[in-house]
Amino acid sequence: MTRILVVDDEASVRSALRKLLERGGFDVREAASGKAALETIATDSGIEAVVIDVLMPELNGVEFYDRLVVEMPHLRRRVVFLTGAASDSAVHVPLEQRGVPLLHKLDDPQLVVDAVRLLLLKRG
Repeated sequence: MTRILVVDDEASVRSALRKLLERGGFDVREAASGKAALETIATDSGIEAVVIDVLMPELNGVEFYDRLVVEMPHLRRRVVFLTGAASDSAVHVPLEQRGVPLLHKLDDPQLVVDAVRLLLLKRG
């Protein structure tokens, strides 16, 4: 079963995403921060994709991604970003520059599952 890491500083959002992805057939781990996510990935080599909030304290999603690319480059194209501020250029422009997918948290939640499946199809 494919293992996904869900990262969000809001426990209710993590829980909802976990349930959604588990119903989609994924094995899901959770992290409450970008720092915790990097630690989880470093100790769990089975993680194949990450779904992460953009706006978080301490280490935001963009900072997480930049560190991930250096520390675990095999996951660089295996990240889906979520935010409630998708129309804010300070949020979406840095992610567009990095070429990674960004979904609005209020959109159809099934889009998250579909985005993860699409990332996993691109094995190269």
